[in-house]
Order: sequence, then C-alpha cells, then structure tokens
Amino acid sequence: MIDLRKNWAMKVAAVVMSAVLAAGASSSAFAKNAPSADEDIKIVKINDDNFEKEILHSKKPVILEISSTSCPPCLVMIPTLIGIAKNYSDIKIASVGIDEPNIEKIKNSLPIQAFPTFFFIKDGRIINQRVGVIKEPELLSALDYTPKPVTAPKAKNKPKKKNARKNLVCKVDGQFHGLKNLVTISFVFGDSEIENVDIVTDVFVPPEQFDKRDQMMDRIRASGKGEVAPTMTGFQMHIDNDCRFMKAMDMKRTSTYGEMRAGLELQGFTCK
Repeated sequence: MIDLRKNWAMKVAAVVMSAVLAAGASSSAFAKNAPSADEDIKIVKINDDNFEKEILHSKKPVILEISSTSCPPCLVMIPTLIGIAKNYSDIKIASVGIDEPNIEKIKNSLPIQAFPTFFFIKDGRIINQRVGVIKEPELLSALDYTPKPVTAPKAKNKPKKKNARKNLVCKVDGQFHGLKNLVTISFVFGDSEIENVDIVTDVFVPPEQFDKRDQMMDRIRASGKGEVAPTMTGFQMHIDNDCRFMKAMDMKRTSTYGEMRAGLELQGFTCK
C-alpha cells in the first residue's frame, strides 16, 4: 500500500506559496463547472487545494479517477461513476482532470501513467490501482469494500410520463500527446437509455510537425480506436456508436440527460 499522507506532506512544503496564490482562481473555476442542485451527482472535483481534506482525511473509502478530456475511455466511464455516486452513499467518488490547473502536487504524489487511472483509497492509503475502462462490480471489488446501496424512495402512484427525446452536445479544448485539440461528444437520449454516442476529436498539428502527421494517424489506425481522417489543420478522430472500440468498452447507458450534462460539465466541458 502507498501511504499518501507521507508523500503529500513532503510535496506541500515545497509549493505551499504557489498553492495559496492559486486557490482563489481554482475555487471560482470549480464553482463555474459544478453541477446544478437538481442534478447533484456527488462527484467531488479534486485539485491541490482540497486533496488533503477530501482524499487524505476522507472518512469514506474513495475511488479517485484521474482523467483527461482527450481520452475516450475516460468519457465512457462517466455514466458508471455517476451510477456509483448515486447509488452508494458510503463511497466517495472523486475526479482529477489532468488537463486542469492547480494539480502539480497531485501529479508529483501519484503514480500516473495512463488515463483513466483509478486509485482506491482508505485512510489515506492506496490499497489498489486500476487503469482503463472498468465495470462497476470490478471497481467495487478493487475498493475491497461491501457498500450499502441507497434505498430508493417508494414510487408514488402517478402515471408514468414518457421522457422527451433529447440530444446533448458537449465540447472542450484539450491536448492530445502535447498537441492542442477540440473534443466534441454527442448523445441521443431515448425514453430509458442513451441510444447513441458519437465522439469527434479535432487534433491541431503545428506546421513544424506536419511531416509527422501521417505517422500519428497510422498509429491511431493501428490501435483500432475509431476512424482517422486528415484535415487542413491536422487530423480528426471519430468514434461512433458502432465502432469496435466503443463496443469493446461496453458503455453503461442508463444515465439521464441531466446526469450526463452535469458529469461532463464537471470535467470542464461546455454543453448545449
């Protein structure tokens, strides 16, 4: 097990002044991206300012996700994390966006090598670590904990109202292997589940690296992660509902429009 409290204490002394200066800016950014009260999904956004309180001194066991906006598996995991946060009140779900500011101490304290990475933490100690898309039972098993499900309120005898079909489009600027990009994720919501997911990543290749563009595209094609096509400014990656990569990730599709919007906005996306 990794004792995070010892690692964290060593990092704090070296950067305490910069953390104080950054606190004001980061807190306002969190307020901007926090979910609305009616879609409180109870996922805690973590940065250097609240890591000690929310993670090291948490009374609940923690599943801490390290994610990137340029990582399709990270986006696919959002419904699963929302589900655990909703259904298990005695587990804390927390998330660190690797593309965001004010996380230098976190990056120096945790062994982060890929996205998404999940750390399972009890009493300030990492008891397990997993990488990639993971189903809910595996996440709960890695936490080595038997949670108490939230008891659903008794349904009132009211006629069921059919959900209106909705579309959701969310965008965010990020990085892809050091290159600037724009990620656009689109959802189609049916009566009871997410019917379609479409992820488009526009990667901007600077002129001095344009001669390497074909090599970059070939590596992506070889990985099987959707379609790749050249653009005037770089290349575009496209992952749709029917591609092998999306099917292999087996995305949980029961999250609502409001939950997905709140979850993506928490990750820094702008949605409409």
